[in-house]
Amino acid sequence: MSTVEFEADPYTTRMGHLPKSLIQLLNCDPQTGLCNKGWNDVTLALIFASAFLLVRTYLYTTIFPPLAKRWKVLPGRIHLMKFSEQAWLLFCHTLALTVGVGLLIGRPYGSAFWGNSEGMHHFWIDYPVAHKRLDPAFKLYYFGVLGYWLHHCAGLVIEGYQRLSVERARSQGRKQQAKVPKRSDYGALAVHHVVTVSLVALSYYMHFTRIGHVTMVLLDVADILLPLAKILKYTGKQTICDVAFAIFTLSWIATRHYFLLLLCYSIYKDPFTYIPEKYRSWDPNGTESFYSMNVYYVFNTLFAALQILLIYWLAMVIKVVVKVVQGGKAEDVRSDDEDEESELTEVDDAMTEKSIKRKAGNSSPNQRPASGVELRNGDWGTVKESSVRSRRRH
Repeated sequence: MSTVEFEADPYTTRMGHLPKSLIQLLNCDPQTGLCNKGWNDVTLALIFASAFLLVRTYLYTTIFPPLAKRWKVLPGRIHLMKFSEQAWLLFCHTLALTVGVGLLIGRPYGSAFWGNSEGMHHFWIDYPVAHKRLDPAFKLYYFGVLGYWLHHCAGLVIEGYQRLSVERARSQGRKQQAKVPKRSDYGALAVHHVVTVSLVALSYYMHFTRIGHVTMVLLDVADILLPLAKILKYTGKQTICDVAFAIFTLSWIATRHYFLLLLCYSIYKDPFTYIPEKYRSWDPNGTESFYSMNVYYVFNTLFAALQILLIYWLAMVIKVVVKVVQGGKAEDVRSDDEDEESELTEVDDAMTEKSIKRKAGNSSPNQRPASGVELRNGDWGTVKESSVRSRRRH
């Protein structure tokens, strides 16, 4: 490797304290301390995705339930699932933002975070020579983000399968509890995850990690504030929730529809100014340059798709803002249609269990209880829907 390549990025981590297996997994060069690309990268991404799934399962089953009880989250399985989901998002994006900002400090493109044009020029200056190899800490961060979104893709597939199972059971007249809240924007989330994974993976492979780094940090800001506002709502702190939601709305507009658009403009315009013409070609085996016009159109299309999705969600955010201004409460408009159905199912199952116990302790199995529970197939069955709704109102 040339001296230019090594000096271009002075944030090299000393590798003496790193395990040999990790050095090999990261494809680190012992002489320069920088990481190359290779097939080990696929293994690294899968390791991170699996780790996120395992840690998520542990927190969902061991940490979040007692935390929800301590913070007096509304009772019910759906409320617990929603709280756990938002707590997980808050944890992950806070960690990602902390590490991302820490790695951003002092880098030549770091000022691009707040829209500085000079910082954005360094997205492209010295491409691809100074962009091909990464220090170990940065590579771990980048693959941590990739693994995080891969784990979300896996989770979304599982969620979709569970929803299909519920809908199939109900279409056949069978009762089955919804294991996850229903999302009206499930399709948009699926597209978002595919676009995000594509952007992270392609930006790494094609040496565009600088702009990828700033983009991920920008998006993490609002991804912290929204789960925080929802957790405040679930714990009954509605006033603070409304304030947090207002801050979230401002941050969403600033980071995703102003600063991110500045990055998009740099992607659209600056490469033709700062990437030498000899490197504006597809030559992975020679100069290791990937900047062809086809790549140019792919990245612009992906960022445009991301911006369209963000505008779609901004419309949902504005609906909530209007509702709050009119005197209502900040609520998630994506899953309202599921809440009532899920709570009905929960109460229905709870009352069924109680009625069975009552029947077991009753000397006269054919005696009808005063609660209005119907006798079906010889067992005290489900509560009438009107009775459940009455319970929810009171």
